[in-house]
Amino acid sequence: MKTPILIFCLLCCSSAFAELPEGANGIAAKFPGDAGIEKDKRVVFVEQFDQPEVKTLLEQWENSKAKGFSFSKESAPGSADGQSLLMTHTGGDGTGGALYRRLLPGHEKLFARWYVKFDPDCFNIHHFGTHLGGFNPPTPWPQGGAGERPDGAKRFTSGVEPFGKSWSWDFYSYWQGMRRHGDGNYWGTPFLTNGSKPKVEKNKWICVEMMMKMNDVGKLNGEQAFWIDGKLWRRDGQVVSHAGPGFPKGNWRGGWWEPDAKAENSFEGFEWRTTDEISINYLWTYVYITKAPKGHVSRVWFDNIVVATDYIGPIQPKEK
Repeated sequence: MKTPILIFCLLCCSSAFAELPEGANGIAAKFPGDAGIEKDKRVVFVEQFDQPEVKTLLEQWENSKAKGFSFSKESAPGSADGQSLLMTHTGGDGTGGALYRRLLPGHEKLFARWYVKFDPDCFNIHHFGTHLGGFNPPTPWPQGGAGERPDGAKRFTSGVEPFGKSWSWDFYSYWQGMRRHGDGNYWGTPFLTNGSKPKVEKNKWICVEMMMKMNDVGKLNGEQAFWIDGKLWRRDGQVVSHAGPGFPKGNWRGGWWEPDAKAENSFEGFEWRTTDEISINYLWTYVYITKAPKGHVSRVWFDNIVVATDYIGPIQPKEK
């Protein structure tokens, strides 16, 4: 009788936590330099910033704030096209640039991978994308809602951001199951404590990838994950940059989720939505800087955005 029980337990564990691929085990491995990656049937959208002028770039995005946009010959390592987008912000002159588009008709699971580089003098980032999320109805512009808990029938959003003065990567997520912060507001939820966040390296191209998986309506089985340079983030032996039904171990601290490998509790999973009428249907890439001193110049480069239904992974260089 012990063997069936053991098998049952193993099946239960495997259904709660499914290991995700890492490194060069994704779509990008089949397309060195990302050349032709848009031809893969799993790829939903590609932006390589290889257009002749910014005006042409904006044509494949539905909404943009292009002040400070220019093309740069600095490009992600291994990229086939040799050009990137530079977003430049000057303190006292706006809050930065943005690109937004819908991913219709919507998707149950998506991966978004992009490359980013921060100038050494870049001021602290208030908010940052690429973000994935859903709006119902899906609008051709990004909606607001800062400090408010979303209605699960109307919206959800999540992204991987370089947090403030600490310059460290973490999620910033809004969904109807989030917790209230100490000031009474529902600010976006971070999922790593300061000691467990991966540090942002300035003046270096960084490959960031995130995954979002929808929940079945009425269940807490939604997930999200992020990779830095093709690696999931681990702390004390457990993966902490992948959260879903029953993982990772940890505790809620007000509006923050705090992973802790020794905790008795585990994350309950995401109920991103309460109706099948909403799914992952937009992509939002942006830089939002609000407190830079007047005249302070911040520069952020973006390159090789790929959105797909499977893991993408870092760019693989072409053979010489």
